[in-house]
Amino acid sequence: MNSDGQAGILFVLGAICLVFLRPAVRSALSDPTRFPTARWRWPEGVFIGGIVGFFLLMAAASAGRGPVTIDLRSIFSSLALYGAIVVLVIGFLIGRGMNPIAAFGLRWTNWRTEWYCIPIALLLCFPYIYLAQWATYQVSGPETSPQAIVTFLLENSGWRERLAVAAIAVVAAPLTEEIIFRGCLYGISRQFAGRLPAIFFSAVIFALIHGHLPSLPGLLVLSIALCLVYERTGSLWSSIGLHALFNGLTVIAAVYWPDLAK
Repeated sequence: MNSDGQAGILFVLGAICLVFLRPAVRSALSDPTRFPTARWRWPEGVFIGGIVGFFLLMAAASAGRGPVTIDLRSIFSSLALYGAIVVLVIGFLIGRGMNPIAAFGLRWTNWRTEWYCIPIALLLCFPYIYLAQWATYQVSGPETSPQAIVTFLLENSGWRERLAVAAIAVVAAPLTEEIIFRGCLYGISRQFAGRLPAIFFSAVIFALIHGHLPSLPGLLVLSIALCLVYERTGSLWSSIGLHALFNGLTVIAAVYWPDLAK
């Protein structure tokens, strides 16, 4: 199926999802007391701001070099970096007297009855993510390359390469990025600016740190969905699960339907 045919299907799916989108968003924002009640202070804001700034600087540096190529060694380095960042953030919060389990709602007592929010959120945002990406690629031109990790997966079919990509895309990235950008950045912004400004602010920052301009609109949509599912359940596990599910489907598409990932 050509690009226009794929876009047509996405438009139809988007129109169908629109019927359910408004009540879903209303439900997600209906009860602010579900959200974790952590009390963020200026040291946490400065610390997380520094980490977010580090991600933005890395994204700016990679964007300034043009198309980025990665290899297996760089993926393993990224895995080690993600692990170090998680340990650093959790250690800092504990040192500040905060309980990360309570701060991020990780004691998800209602997961048995609310797990369905994760696949429903993906179904509702999926057409808009790919419509946004399709529109951006139409403007950017056919020579636009996908994200470096997708290119690596398309060009390498060995089991080690696929396992390494799965490890960083489905485990390391969702866990680390959700702790930083939803758990901390969104949580801090929400406390000081309110829910809607915090959703859009954290969405823009999350999209920018990926350093891939054609993916920016789609990542904005994904980030908004991640914030909303976090609001709906009050647990960071839900946004981690949604993030991992989306990345996992992207990896599967790149392996079995490479034309969809280009």
